Amino acid sequence: MDPSTEATLRELREQDLLRAPCPGCGSQLTFRPDTQQLGCAHCGATEALTFTHDRLEENRLDDLLIDNELNPGMLREQQLFSCPSCGARTRVAADHPTLSCGFCGNRAINPEAQRTRLIEPAGVLPFRLDRNAATACFRKWIGSSWLAPNDLAAGAVLDNLHGIYLPFWTFDAQAYSSWSGERGDYYYVTVEGTDSQGRRVTRQEQRTRWTYCTGTHEFFYDDVLTLASRSLAQQQKHVDAVLNYNLAEVVDYDARVLLGWEAEVYGIDLQEGLGQARSVIKDREHDACAQRLGGDTQRGLQVSTSLSDESFKHLLLPLWLCAYVYRGQVHHFLINGQTGTVSGSRPLSAWKVALLVVLGLLVLAGALYLWSESNSHGHFRAEVRYRP
Repeated sequence: MDPSTEATLRELREQDLLRAPCPGCGSQLTFRPDTQQLGCAHCGATEALTFTHDRLEENRLDDLLIDNELNPGMLREQQLFSCPSCGARTRVAADHPTLSCGFCGNRAINPEAQRTRLIEPAGVLPFRLDRNAATACFRKWIGSSWLAPNDLAAGAVLDNLHGIYLPFWTFDAQAYSSWSGERGDYYYVTVEGTDSQGRRVTRQEQRTRWTYCTGTHEFFYDDVLTLASRSLAQQQKHVDAVLNYNLAEVVDYDARVLLGWEAEVYGIDLQEGLGQARSVIKDREHDACAQRLGGDTQRGLQVSTSLSDESFKHLLLPLWLCAYVYRGQVHHFLINGQTGTVSGSRPLSAWKVALLVVLGLLVLAGALYLWSESNSHGHFRAEVRYRP
């Protein structure tokens, strides 16, 4: 490698290791969600950030591949740390002597960071909740379940509260679907018969009128959100519950927003994320076509969906990864770093669950009693006449 090329690469690596010294004391500035500025924890100095929206462009998928290879112009060299315990990969500064994994808590000496080429984020959604606000959301959530033990709110001790920017893909696509199926519309007929004492009685019986239908459905899907991390696979239902981000507040990617925070790189690549988004869109199209078919019931619905004008963006979105200890047991939960939505595991009160089961059994027993009483008053013989 010639000296000029080596010098250029060294300059790029130094730029990757972002540093923002405090103008007052020289300490490292960090991003503060409460002020949306950079701040110094030592002397209190601040530095304003100007957020822009000039580069939040969609990347068309038909421009992505060149000779079946990912367009190298979209790739940027990144400084990464792979956790030796859980395998999560995060962006780091090489001058950190030790590192703490935001997913499993494992601490390790920073080895020589591996370098790889990744798609750079187009945008970032800055944290809106600082640690105090996240803790307040947790306290409100922990006491909101009737089935939880009465002392849960007082006895839950926060064990680990960790803010991190997680990688996401967003996809846009125009969907066109053709569908066919049978809709069933209920109608009722009066059935006449005699009861056990020979008296004439009637009742209403439900029938279904089937009609074959066809049609089409078109819709443009904007910003279908797909998590690009595998680190939270065991908490997928909780992840889905906190993805109510307002993406209108996403700004152009500015690495300074990450100062003082960790940011994971994507473990689910673009092709796999695209497959997941396409599956989500096709499921939504199936539901939309089922609504078009209508009726009281349906059978044989077939939907064929094609997608066009597909594009994507790579975003970093804020999430608090959290754990608390209650009576020696560790429970995990997540907090949306923008909206404060919380989802996670909570212990259940045994006596409250037992009470709920008993109430359910009493309601079921009452329903069965009423059903048996209504049937004991008569039955229908084989002689039955139908009247529409």
